[in-house]
Amino acid sequence: MPEEEPYWLSRNPTEQQRLARQHEVWTKSIGYLLHPSIARILPGNARIADVGCGTGIWMTEMAKSSPSTYQFDGYDISSAQFQSTDTLPPNVSLNSESDFKKSYPENLVGTYDLVNIRLIIISMGEGVWESTLRNVLTLLKPGGAIQWIEGDFFVARGFRGSSSTSSGGHFLTLGQLKLNGTLKERFGYNFPNWMNMFTEAGLQNVEEDVLSTDRLPEQRSDFTEIGLGAVFGGLKNLSSTKTEGYWTEQEVGEYRQKAIEDMKSGAYLRWDLHVSIGFKAL
Repeated sequence: MPEEEPYWLSRNPTEQQRLARQHEVWTKSIGYLLHPSIARILPGNARIADVGCGTGIWMTEMAKSSPSTYQFDGYDISSAQFQSTDTLPPNVSLNSESDFKKSYPENLVGTYDLVNIRLIIISMGEGVWESTLRNVLTLLKPGGAIQWIEGDFFVARGFRGSSSTSSGGHFLTLGQLKLNGTLKERFGYNFPNWMNMFTEAGLQNVEEDVLSTDRLPEQRSDFTEIGLGAVFGGLKNLSSTKTEGYWTEQEVGEYRQKAIEDMKSGAYLRWDLHVSIGFKAL
C-alpha cells in the first residue's frame, strides 16, 4: 500500500456526526467499551492509548466509567475530527500528526497499559495490518493489553427485511461490493485472520469476539444507515480521482439513492464485528 494513499472517508462535521452515531450503535451491539478480560486487570493508574482515535469519543466515554486516576491519550494523523478541548475530561488528551504506520517517539515506547484501536480498516491493505500491529505494540509495557475492533465488510451485503414491503437489498449489496472491489484493486484492501495475526506477533491469552450486526433486530436500520453513509461517502471521494472503472460522482449519487430506497423499504445491510484482544509477554 503506498505511503501517500489518502484517507477515503471524509473529515467534516457530517462525518463527525456519523462517527458519533457509529460509536453509539457499535457499543450497544458489542455490549462493552472495553473487553472484560482487560478491564479486570488494569492497574489503578492505567495509561491508555487510543490509536487512530478520530473524534476521541471512545476515550471520553471510557473516562465517565473509569477511575479518575486513568490517563487517556488519543493519537491521530489529523486533528480535523477532534472534539473541542474544552469538552474533554481532565484525564483525556488528543494528539495529532501521529501516524500509526510509523515508529513512535522513544518517550512513548513501553509506557502504556492498554492500546485501543478501532475502525481503521479503510487505511489498511496487504501486509499493513501486521506491520501496524508490530508498531503499536511498542507502546505497551510488558504485560500490557491491546484491544482492536473492526468490521469485516467483505462479508457485508443487503438482506430482505421482515416487512412485506422490503426489497431484497440489491443496491445496498452493490454499493458495498463496489467499494470493496475498488479499494482491493487500488491498494490490496483486505481483512486479516485476527487469532493468527495476534499469535504470530507474540501476544498471549488471545481472544476474539465475533458478532453479527443484525443480532439485535432493532439495530438493523441503525447499522444500515451508518454503513450506507460510509460506503457511498467513500465511493464519492474515490470518484474524484476520475480513475477508469470507478463510479463517477453522478453514478455514486444515483446508486446511493437506490440504496436509500432499499433501506426505506425495510432491507438492511449486515456485516460482522470483530473484537480482538491479546497481552504482551512479561
